[in-house]
Amino acid sequence: MKPQNPNCDGSHCRSKTGEVRKLPTGGSSGSNIIYCRACYEHEMAYRRDRNASVVGIIPYPLPKWEDLEVYEGC
Repeated sequence: MKPQNPNCDGSHCRSKTGEVRKLPTGGSSGSNIIYCRACYEHEMAYRRDRNASVVGIIPYPLPKWEDLEVYEGC
């Protein structure tokens, strides 16, 4: 069974614990996805592939992990 960090919104976790950070979803709502490092890396790989495969569509931003705000919980 794959480990799942209970603080992470993703499904590619490698550990049940660890730091999670806020990845903005865009737009004016101020919404975020909370990701562990492994899920963040998976999302950035998807975004790089998607950005390279489409023309005429606004590309997804590719923020650095270090630039994302640490999520401390509610």
